[in-house]
Amino acid sequence: MFTGPKVVTLLNFDDTLAKQEELRRFPHDLVDLRDLKGTRMYCAPEVLGEIATRLGKTKRGITLIGSGDFHYVSYLLLAAMTRPFTLILFDNHADLKQDHPHAPLSCASWVARALELPYLQKAIIIGTRGDEMRWVPPRHREKVLFLFFTGKAWLRQVLNNSTGTVYISIDKDVLCREDAVTNWEQGSMTLAELLLALREITQQKEVAAADVCGEAPLHPLDQLRPAGREAIRKNMRANVMILRTLLLAGSYKKAS
Repeated sequence: MFTGPKVVTLLNFDDTLAKQEELRRFPHDLVDLRDLKGTRMYCAPEVLGEIATRLGKTKRGITLIGSGDFHYVSYLLLAAMTRPFTLILFDNHADLKQDHPHAPLSCASWVARALELPYLQKAIIIGTRGDEMRWVPPRHREKVLFLFFTGKAWLRQVLNNSTGTVYISIDKDVLCREDAVTNWEQGSMTLAELLLALREITQQKEVAAADVCGEAPLHPLDQLRPAGREAIRKNMRANVMILRTLLLAGSYKKAS
């Protein structure tokens, strides 16, 4: 269940969320990050620190990040947790790439970096086939569980293998193209399957916080074309339904 402020934080890196007008019907904070340079896919430590500072001024319950190019922001949100928790990640990619220790944090490596966080007990990754386990150092392999959403047992495995407190991160590239449009290779989960899983998790676990990414970065002219308008419509519908499912599941509890 959720307890705490029902506030959505909208991150504006590149205006991908600006056209999704229904999002502004939710109580929300807006964090403008457009002035920061070098944020797409990779983020230098000093810029990451500035993002963390700006995030620290928000209530942070559910954070809408924007494009999956900025999914590394989830690392900052996980780092704010101060009690043991499980990361439940819906993603078509594991984001477990092992970069050089001094490399900038990236959208492909943030989960690998998060495994070092003291309060992260388990990372359950739903949507990939699991061959990325080869990237996980032996010392962390017991922390990582890959699940694919086939059959009926996978959701029970999520619940059985997670702590009482969880953090949910959703990259909409886990969804089929009928339900979302992203700039990354997409999976085959339907929005209905995702929402069913979210309802079950929120009924059984305490969700401390959540984030959503996977918007399609579109040139302003492309936003006016039929394909661009349809992408915005699909993604806005998915975001609104995800927010409603989480926020209506009970009280919302932000990370303490």
